[in-house]
Amino acid sequence: MLKDIWKRCENRWPATPRIAAVTLAFAYPVLAHTASLLGSSSLTLASVVVLAAATLLRPLTEGRRWAWLALPLAALAIMGLWRIDAAALVLFLPPVLLNVFLAWLFGHTLARGSTPLIERVVRLLQPPGQPFEPGVIDYARRLTLLWTALFLMLATTSLMLAALATPGGLLETAGIRASVAVRLETWSLFANVLNYLIVAAVFLAEFAYRRRRFPGRPYRNLLDFFRRMAAIAPALVATIGKPARRIAGPTFEALFTVPMEHAAFAGHFPDRPVFPAVALLDTVIAAAGSMQGAPIAVAGLPRAKFLAPLGPGDSGSIRLKLHTDRIEFEVRRGSERVAEGVLRLRRPGSPGDG
Repeated sequence: MLKDIWKRCENRWPATPRIAAVTLAFAYPVLAHTASLLGSSSLTLASVVVLAAATLLRPLTEGRRWAWLALPLAALAIMGLWRIDAAALVLFLPPVLLNVFLAWLFGHTLARGSTPLIERVVRLLQPPGQPFEPGVIDYARRLTLLWTALFLMLATTSLMLAALATPGGLLETAGIRASVAVRLETWSLFANVLNYLIVAAVFLAEFAYRRRRFPGRPYRNLLDFFRRMAAIAPALVATIGKPARRIAGPTFEALFTVPMEHAAFAGHFPDRPVFPAVALLDTVIAAAGSMQGAPIAVAGLPRAKFLAPLGPGDSGSIRLKLHTDRIEFEVRRGSERVAEGVLRLRRPGSPGDG
């Protein structure tokens, strides 16, 4: 029944899931901090309920079996914590776990052979056929490392303050007397307020610096950046925990997004914009140039199949396999194959080389 009600809301108001998620995301730290300041057990319980709702709402409405199994367990856990007056202990976990997850999200992409997370973003945002500004790929790797370190620092600080907090901190609850004590309100100020302000301040400062250092980035301003990030989000999420990476051997995988305002859409076609095959080939050739570290010279296209159309804002991946005289390519949008073929390479000294 809940799923049917949610579906009707989604059909009538498509933004309902996003609005609900954003509302719960903002409500939790506000409630948690207010509960800590006032010492209110009722607000503490409300914070835990909001946290559970934020975690389970979407999977419940999507009919996920694990979520329906988790719902009564979460309700029993909340009731148990309320009865033993320990609900406040739950509030110590989210700031630590969230920052640990974000540190993993950025950090695991720094492993050897993997593409750093922000480099993936850069490649998805880059218009097809447009070369990267000098230094932007190296900068993306360093920026991924910076965010990994920042989230680890925030997680460590939140955990230390939670351990030392009084009354009701982790060490105090475990019966351990710490030589240094921190007021519960101080922990909450950092975990539920400053934590987010620090992230926002670092992001805004870095964005301003990036705009000055790399003025050729494809977004015009902050709002345009967020709009483009929303467009590439599905393709980016699809790479998390998966090998969106340079694979050992002569194989390469690159991400791309079709620009919303690509010039080819003006006449191809007015009523139903379709990304032209020649523009998609330019994108493949640009990706091959990134694989080689320099532009490639294409002598011919002995084989090519275009199996599905791409439209404005579509995202996907290009898989390339290098041979001595050719490059095999495959373009996918999620699990759907869009195109495949072979680029024949021009050998040095062959006719047409300058």
